Amino acid sequence: MAFTQKPGNGSREKKNQEQEPTNCDEKKEQEAKLEKLEEHLLDTREKLREMEQENEELLARLQRARADFSNYKKRIEKDRFQDRVRAQEELILELFPVMDNFNRALEVSPRSKEARNLCRGVEMIYKQLWDVLEKRGLEEIEALNQPFDPNFHEAVERVNYEDKPAEMVVEVLQKGFKLGDKVLRPSMVKVNKGGDEDE
Repeated sequence: MAFTQKPGNGSREKKNQEQEPTNCDEKKEQEAKLEKLEEHLLDTREKLREMEQENEELLARLQRARADFSNYKKRIEKDRFQDRVRAQEELILELFPVMDNFNRALEVSPRSKEARNLCRGVEMIYKQLWDVLEKRGLEEIEALNQPFDPNFHEAVERVNYEDKPAEMVVEVLQKGFKLGDKVLRPSMVKVNKGGDEDE
């Protein structure tokens, strides 16, 4: 008796044989895909690190630029302020001879009524000028009967009064002025060189 092979069994074996290599190929494909994904992930992480580093550098540059701009603005404002102060000082210095002439005019003793009226007018104009300059911060340097101070006074003559202390300003020849803490013009003075220092 001859054995005949059933058609169903042989095809199953073939299928199993075909499926095994297919499963193996799929596994290899999945492993390859996984490797590619891992590589892609590593690349992405590296790019992310680079971008973070670049971002930090850009942020640092931006902060430096902001600080530089802030310093620039402060410097410009300071320069503008100094320019205004310098212009104000120059104008006041140019007005000193005018003020000196006013002072000389006011020292004259008028004899007639018209001259006295004229003198009052000059005095009012001088006061008006002085008020404007005082509002700008101009101050007269006190000198008469003050101890001599080379920071504020310029001694043009030394005199000897027995009844005055030594190094005392005894006469002001020309008024001195300061603007804030800055001396624009020292007072020209006569200073006592001797005398009784206890008085």
